[in-house]
Amino acid sequence: MLYLLVLLLGLAIDQLTKWLIMSNLPLNGGFDVIFGLLRIHYVQNTGAAWSMFSENTLALAVFSLFVLVLLGVWFYKTPQAEIGQRLSLVVIMSGALGNMIDRFRLGYVVDFIQLPHWPVFNVADMLLCCGVAGLAFLLLKDEFKPKSEEAGHE
Repeated sequence: MLYLLVLLLGLAIDQLTKWLIMSNLPLNGGFDVIFGLLRIHYVQNTGAAWSMFSENTLALAVFSLFVLVLLGVWFYKTPQAEIGQRLSLVVIMSGALGNMIDRFRLGYVVDFIQLPHWPVFNVADMLLCCGVAGLAFLLLKDEFKPKSEEAGHE
């Protein structure tokens, strides 16, 4: 139940913020939230990160669906005791689902958060990045633990 709640909450926040932007700003319109640091700027992204593959919106949407299925399988194969890993996967799925919905419904992804020297992004992108970072940390944390002295003398 927790996982479904996290998935739906992330998706709801993503879709609500995009709806608010589309309802209240003209395309390419925006305003400064923190001058020089954070700007709300409505753009339509037909590509993926950094507008890559911008001529292949449908292919990106279908690819997103494929990735969501793979993530769902990974989630269900992950032991229930691995709560952090399962939460990270759900956060990734929430972000992927948010952008996939945009691609299928609108033909583009609504991006609106702008930081200096960074592409414009959205809540779904933040969910994807946070989920991937959490998953990477959890999967790699044991790789960086110091080896015990006994293990070195075998």
